[in-house]
Amino acid sequence: MLPRRRRAALSPTIRKGIVGLTLSLVLFVGGFVAVGYSSLLDVEKIEVHGLHHLTLIEIEQRLGFESGDPLLSVDQSAAQRRVEALPRIKSVSVDRSWAGIVVVDIVEHQPIALAMSEPEQWALIASDGRVLSHGLMSPPDLPRISGVRAAGVPGSYLSRDSAALLSLLKTMPAGLLERFVSLRRDPGTGDLSGTLNSGQEVIFGDDGQISAKVVALSALLSYLEEQMRTDRVLDVSVPERPVVSRS
Repeated sequence: MLPRRRRAALSPTIRKGIVGLTLSLVLFVGGFVAVGYSSLLDVEKIEVHGLHHLTLIEIEQRLGFESGDPLLSVDQSAAQRRVEALPRIKSVSVDRSWAGIVVVDIVEHQPIALAMSEPEQWALIASDGRVLSHGLMSPPDLPRISGVRAAGVPGSYLSRDSAALLSLLKTMPAGLLERFVSLRRDPGTGDLSGTLNSGQEVIFGDDGQISAKVVALSALLSYLEEQMRTDRVLDVSVPERPVVSRS
């Protein structure tokens, strides 16, 4: 049999060093936590940036903490999730500093269109199809989209049949989009069309070459305005060969 190896005994000096280091670590962590939950490190101030339609009260009610709470009790991830649950929120960040200041940066969804939620009621819609509001009887002047399923509750998204219209909305520059009073999808064919605030009808055709069709429409409108023409129908379904007619 092989002789058993004797375990090397730690010297009293090393033992004392390990014990001392352990006690120091415990005291440090305990002191850190104690200070963090004392009035020395309270939330002194909450700054919220980026609000446009939402109110400060709506955000503060979702944070889960307030001024005077211990700084270490601020759960940044949980606060972000609660605020992100608001339909208007596109993104949010919550940052705290040891100075006791918590900064909440908000980016709100901006409505780009209206979709019917109930008869005569129109909900605000974001560029990604998120429903931002309940149905409004007197909505703002935004393009009204139709030929798709009704909008659901705030925070939900439009159904898949709205994908082509949303793509069209996102592709249009702001100056062109604001000229539309409505955009439509034919439920049978899927073809897209719209009406300008001038009363002119625009035919986009199918959902292919959306970008090219938008460019063709912009160029066509500029040309017609230069020529002082008021053609009634603008067909850009074949963007390389747009067609206009007076009826």
